[in-house]
Amino acid sequence: ISRLELTPCSCACQRLAGSCDSGMLGYVKNLISLGTGCVAGATAATAYRCYERNEQLHAGSYVQKAGDYYQVLGHAWDFSRRDFCVVFRPLRHVDAKPDSHEAHVLATSDILQFGSSYEKVSYADLDTAAKASALPGPFWKDPEWALPAETSPVAHGDGTSSGLGSRSHQERPTKRSLS
Repeated sequence: ISRLELTPCSCACQRLAGSCDSGMLGYVKNLISLGTGCVAGATAATAYRCYERNEQLHAGSYVQKAGDYYQVLGHAWDFSRRDFCVVFRPLRHVDAKPDSHEAHVLATSDILQFGSSYEKVSYADLDTAAKASALPGPFWKDPEWALPAETSPVAHGDGTSSGLGSRSHQERPTKRSLS
């Protein structure tokens, strides 16, 4: 194209670049390709995160008691009981109930009492409101942790590594040879 022959495309090139350069169209194509790639990559990453979150929700631990659903967060050492307890959260709003409990978002229970009072259910068994309240886990992180996440009862006579409680993450207590 000579400088005297102006087409609509060449006029647009001149306005954008100051002069008509056939290389400008290549840059525009590259920018469009880059933008399209970014959108496709972001869509794929979002879809994978949704899949990952859904897997974590399904892998969670859920229980039911009297038609109410709860999410089990794990076992925790209770210093006042000097033993492990189960930590769980109601999958609904809980107000104070006279002679029963205060309003709360987290609760603990004795593991043996909890196991006999609550029925284990799957994520698919939860109602819509409970599913909306469920959180993806895990709820703690310790890269040095090498023991099971859940505790188990210690055999009578064995005791625990600390000498306290009736449950442990360890199958056998640690015997300390030096004090």
